[in-house]
Amino acid sequence: MSLTISVDSAGRLVLPIEVRRRLNLVAGSKLKLDVVAQRIELTPQAEAQSPVVMSKGRRLVLAATAQASSAARAVRDERDDRAAGRP
Repeated sequence: MSLTISVDSAGRLVLPIEVRRRLNLVAGSKLKLDVVAQRIELTPQAEAQSPVVMSKGRRLVLAATAQASSAARAVRDERDDRAAGRP
């Protein structure tokens, strides 16, 4: 995949949605930046965090992350949090 993106006046760049979906990147995802010769390489970094359970309509779904996760464990944790009155 080859795409052209721009850097804004604050030095930020936006990764196209196709790239974010392909790499399971969400807001807050960490990327490692390396400068190799005259290139910039960005590599997603796996984060050791619990999967996020979200409500979509009447269903609970896992938020996309860059790591494998257990849906059963995430739902169990979510139920335990609700039972304990934690947000």
